[in-house]
Amino acid sequence: MIEKEIIIATKKDIKILYRKMKLNLENKLEEKKIEIEKTLEDKLELKKLEIEKTIRIEIEKIRSEFQLEIEKLRAESNERMSQMENQFRLEIEKTRAESNERMNQMENQIRLEIEKLRAESNERTNRLESQIKLEIEKLRAETEIKLQAMKNSLLKWIIGLILGQTLTILIAIILK
Repeated sequence: MIEKEIIIATKKDIKILYRKMKLNLENKLEEKKIEIEKTLEDKLELKKLEIEKTIRIEIEKIRSEFQLEIEKLRAESNERMSQMENQFRLEIEKTRAESNERMNQMENQIRLEIEKLRAESNERTNRLESQIKLEIEKLRAETEIKLQAMKNSLLKWIIGLILGQTLTILIAIILK
């Protein structure tokens, strides 16, 4: 019959084994923590890039729409001014036939009216451009506020997750 050798571990051996197991477990936990943090950072960066891309697309879309509207208003304004200039030229021709003095008076009135219309048109265009710029800035500010709120919320969630996991690990270690 073969005798089986019985090995009895001493208290010191058990303590050494316990420390090694604890150190091994702590190293694995630290590696897992680092891996989770990297994954969360990568996901956060991807989400941030996605939001920034969406914001850029929206801003470009709004800018294009406003630019088209400005161009349309300018074209309408120029067409209207051209029509009025044509009407005034016909009046001038008709008036010349009647009298040179009256023609000079009409020319002066026409010039003043054209300048007034141009000034009004420029003023309207400038007002529209200012309003558009204000709207774009307002949208940009609102978007930045929303983005910052999302960042803060995500950071709170990550911190809560890390704290929760840390507490769970500590409780597990304490209970063992």
